[in-house]
Amino acid sequence: MIKDADTYCDPVFIDFQDDQIIHFELLEETKTGHLEKRQHFTEKLSETKHEFISENRIRKYRIGKTVTVISDTESISEDTEFSTDYERIEPTKTSLTTKEIQKLEFKIEWNGEKSHLIFNKYLDSSTIHKINQRLKREGRKFVLEELQGTYFASIYDDGKRETLIGIGEIDMKKAVLFGFPEKPYQIVAK
Repeated sequence: MIKDADTYCDPVFIDFQDDQIIHFELLEETKTGHLEKRQHFTEKLSETKHEFISENRIRKYRIGKTVTVISDTESISEDTEFSTDYERIEPTKTSLTTKEIQKLEFKIEWNGEKSHLIFNKYLDSSTIHKINQRLKREGRKFVLEELQGTYFASIYDDGKRETLIGIGEIDMKKAVLFGFPEKPYQIVAK
């Protein structure tokens, strides 16, 4: 599942079997780096509104509620159509081992923002890191995880997995990251 700025749920995977869409949730962080999934629910593909955005991306639509609060005692509720994108995962193309990948550092630029992809190190500034320590809180970090041969740069905040960024290809000089909510849907980190 591709998360955008308005999506606050845990990462979800779907699988297709005949006319069934099987939804999976991920188990908590594992010490081995291998993601484990658990079946959450199923639905019929023929009964869902969906469209293929590209060869590797499907967009599903669902009706939900939008609530507008007017005051402490008054609100307006209306049906709203929401969409969620899902990106196909395929095994990451690499000749590197997990340990070799975890030692690499890349520069990322997406939507005009610059960042670094460094595994298992806190991403917060030193000031935020000190505040987090006082609050007995873990900061944000990338953790390398794998599911069905696909590597992910998982973003953890305070020990909880928030977002998965797929790694389509990785070598010593670049990483092709996928699963972004807006075109071009992937970036090359160097």
